[in-house]
Amino acid sequence: MLRTLFFLFLLALSVQAQPKAREALNTKLPVQIYLSLPQRSAQVLDSLIQEFQQTHTYLDIQVKNFGTPQELYRSLSDPNRPAPTMALVENSWLPGLVAAQPALYPVETWMPKEQFGMSWAIKNNAQNALWEASQVNGNLYALPMFFTTKALIYNSDVLLKSGIKQVPTTWDQVLQAAKKISDPKAGQQQVTLSLGDSPTNIARNFQLLVWQNGGDGLNSTMSASNPVAVQTTIDYFKKLTPGLAPVDGQPAMLPVGMYIGNVEDYLNLRSTGLPVKTAVIPGFDKFSRITETQGWALALFKNVPERELYKVQELAFFITDFQQQLRFAEQAPYLAAHLKVFDNPFYRRERLADHSNLRVFLNSIGKSRIVDTSGSQPERYDSAGKSLGAVLRGEKTSQDLLK
Repeated sequence: MLRTLFFLFLLALSVQAQPKAREALNTKLPVQIYLSLPQRSAQVLDSLIQEFQQTHTYLDIQVKNFGTPQELYRSLSDPNRPAPTMALVENSWLPGLVAAQPALYPVETWMPKEQFGMSWAIKNNAQNALWEASQVNGNLYALPMFFTTKALIYNSDVLLKSGIKQVPTTWDQVLQAAKKISDPKAGQQQVTLSLGDSPTNIARNFQLLVWQNGGDGLNSTMSASNPVAVQTTIDYFKKLTPGLAPVDGQPAMLPVGMYIGNVEDYLNLRSTGLPVKTAVIPGFDKFSRITETQGWALALFKNVPERELYKVQELAFFITDFQQQLRFAEQAPYLAAHLKVFDNPFYRRERLADHSNLRVFLNSIGKSRIVDTSGSQPERYDSAGKSLGAVLRGEKTSQDLLK
């Protein structure tokens, strides 16, 4: 009798536990992915993620694309805001995120050294500049995914018609080329630092030349030599653009047929039918042809129970895998961080018409610096870009760019 009652008791417990067990089995692990990319590029990445979810139904993946990178940085760097599961971060953000966000995982946590055969392969296949930029105090905090650099984009027809057979390699040569190409009726050289659509972009292009002059750029931690480098750069552009305010809107391709741009700028101009090509950015001499790199990497945060971390690892490995980097690079205006993507036959076929010109951007990463887009730096760039025209006209001083 007692044995029968005992079995009935166990049966009752089993019946009560079954709904809870079924509920646990049917519960999906919520995964939030934060990023900030132009809509078309975000859609490419989102399509890859949704493809993964179709075969991993135990995940509920939600992608949030922030309106601006600054909004995303503020969200991630605020320890009082809920952290996402993972985020696509810019390399220059990592020191600030490590200092402010205790929820940020070192990569070794979700890619342990005892399983590091795969990760060392990733290191050997990643652009070294991006791998180094993803570390803080010797610890890797994100896996590189893609990047863009800046180069000289020029209209080959414009240069040839003006008798310029060699692309300028120094800024003095750019000045001489501008004199040959400029329309005499304009009364001034039609030269700008940018397409003119963004003060921030203008300031960042100006910063390249400050770097080439030995300065730290337009950042918040100026060195003693920085004002000298800024003034030297201003003096050069006064010769190049007398009386011109480069902040004003400019046509897509100026009469001089040259400007500083990134991968997206080049591809956009190519799509208009202009015969544009690329060359390594000029320098004040052949040793100072420094440009900028802006890179993105995948970071994970501590908001998943440790027993379920492996599920997120699978997604992280998928996103950063060679095939996904290849597919993203084929469809988006960025270059893959993976060394072997660029010369992959499928990528070459996809980018056949642009491959040789895109290689200039790829090769430029070895002579570049990571541009700082963290914290209040974007506001600094915006302010400097708005002031630059007045500085060139003599209405403001070089110190106004450093405020």
